[in-house]
Amino acid sequence: MLYHLGNGFRPEIRAKSEGCDVPESAALAHTTDFLHAWYGPPGRPAGPGTNRSATGALLLGDCLEVMARMPSGSIKAVVTSPPYNLRTSSGNGMRDGRGGKWESAALLKGYATHADSMPHAAYVGWQRRCLAEMMRLLRPDGAIFYNHKWRVQNGLLQDRQDILAGFPVRQIIIWHRSGGINFNPGYYLPNYEVIYLIAKKDFTLAPKANALGTVWRIGQQTRTPHPAPFPPDLVRNCLAAVEEGPILDPFIGSGTTGLVADERGLDWIGIDISPDYLDTAAARIAAARREM
Repeated sequence: MLYHLGNGFRPEIRAKSEGCDVPESAALAHTTDFLHAWYGPPGRPAGPGTNRSATGALLLGDCLEVMARMPSGSIKAVVTSPPYNLRTSSGNGMRDGRGGKWESAALLKGYATHADSMPHAAYVGWQRRCLAEMMRLLRPDGAIFYNHKWRVQNGLLQDRQDILAGFPVRQIIIWHRSGGINFNPGYYLPNYEVIYLIAKKDFTLAPKANALGTVWRIGQQTRTPHPAPFPPDLVRNCLAAVEEGPILDPFIGSGTTGLVADERGLDWIGIDISPDYLDTAAARIAAARREM
């Protein structure tokens, strides 16, 4: 089942799915209840070989506001890639009009509802608040897979430690992309991004997941309406470490995290501030489900 909730989280907004009409207050009273109210208690298996499909929720709103209404300790894993604030870049990738790695230089204009050009201190503060909320939502055995991009700003490496300082970063995974376009005579072509594994104390990888190593060679995703989509294989690698849900993506964009969670039979929640992106996500996930 796929739930697509409306904007604003006002009391009169209701969740609708395949004949189900549920007050929003009931749907968000408890994340686990929301995901399992109609399909059995938490922990009931989903996916191939079971009699229940994964349950997904697409929630429209500011991720900080939405996460603040979710209960602590209710999420097994977060897989997400926030806006990178690229339009403040001092490097060639944005300034010469080529827009970095993204198809048709889409990020030159930012996102549908986010300009991607916050003052740096404001951006860091925003991302730290987002990470703090994600940590609050995690179970004691939970983890965050936080994809971000290092860059050179004014001739010096910006490695995002100002965002990550104080959070329990256990490991850094290198996403080796298939290429890059940010040509600058002052430094080598950046053809990688990083995934921070931010883990609570009791988190362990699922069996055999550690064999994936810490360098993942995966090409970037193209041909979607979103300017910076997650490659499905990147999410597959993250979720290979997780045997149960719920999974959360507070910047779900075109829906790849939900799509892959569905493949693995994991319940999931996706948040985005753009109704257009959520419509795209709902259409992609519905199409994938028809093919399953």
